[in-house]
Amino acid sequence: MRRIWRIGLVALLGLGLAGCAWWFQPPHAALTASVTSGVAPLSVQFDLSGSTGQITSYTLAFGDGSTPATGTDITVAVVHTYTTPGTHTATLTVQDARARTSTATVVITVGAAPTATVSLGAFPASGEAPLPVQFWANIVAVPGRRIQHIALDYEGSGTPDDEADVDFESYNFWIGSYTYNNPGTYTATLTVTDDAAQSFTGTATITVTTPPPEITAFTIDGSDVEPVGVVVSTDATFAFQAQAGDPSRKLVKWEIRSGDGYVVTVDVAPTNTLNVVHIYSGGYTQTGSYTASVKVWDDLSPAKTAQESLEVEVTVP
Repeated sequence: MRRIWRIGLVALLGLGLAGCAWWFQPPHAALTASVTSGVAPLSVQFDLSGSTGQITSYTLAFGDGSTPATGTDITVAVVHTYTTPGTHTATLTVQDARARTSTATVVITVGAAPTATVSLGAFPASGEAPLPVQFWANIVAVPGRRIQHIALDYEGSGTPDDEADVDFESYNFWIGSYTYNNPGTYTATLTVTDDAAQSFTGTATITVTTPPPEITAFTIDGSDVEPVGVVVSTDATFAFQAQAGDPSRKLVKWEIRSGDGYVVTVDVAPTNTLNVVHIYSGGYTQTGSYTASVKVWDDLSPAKTAQESLEVEVTVP
């Protein structure tokens, strides 16, 4: 009777262990993808349902830096769109109630989407304000598509200055012109849109510098006869007169050279308008032809300068 009891106990124990085998079986992750390669944007559907074990949660990292997907139901497919070209390894991690884990991976290869060729050239690309610039565009649509719209933003404001509806596969010619009146660095942007509603851009950088000060007049006693020049007598006293000005800047220094070795340089309080009257007492002592000049400096760093000259013919009294 005791042997019979022992046999029955062993049988019951075996049945119990067989029924609970699933509890001791570790989880096993299985991951498949609807596609494993293509061009961006690439939509991939991941199937987690092949995973086994008493799975209580999962994490699916897509390998492209985006936020992983998490959940508890492995029967629900996960869809993710890859927008960055490259090779990405998607990793599924499953976990059971005993905190045991298993992982599976799938490699997704994403190629760059076909793109249009858009380049923008600026001529000249640098110079003093006001700077007139001509723009040249080279545009080639994605194979099988046509360009339908173009827009030009000359100063980088985000709002097109010129735009038009078009219809072509390629274009290589002048496309616009613009005058930059203020110093600065500008990024002109050409945006083209094709018949698939895809937009592509090309840019050009334009550097506009501050022009030199403007000298509006340089005379001797109010006379600046050209091309012969001004005629004066030896030993005559006269006045060099100069005017310069710019409402957008301050002038801080002027210099006059007579052409016979005489030089006078004067620092002045910053001013928008400069009126110089300098008496050359005793004047030229010898007859001949001389080139007198005036030069002014502004307060920029480094300073911008302007210079004008005047031909002087010195004769005997």
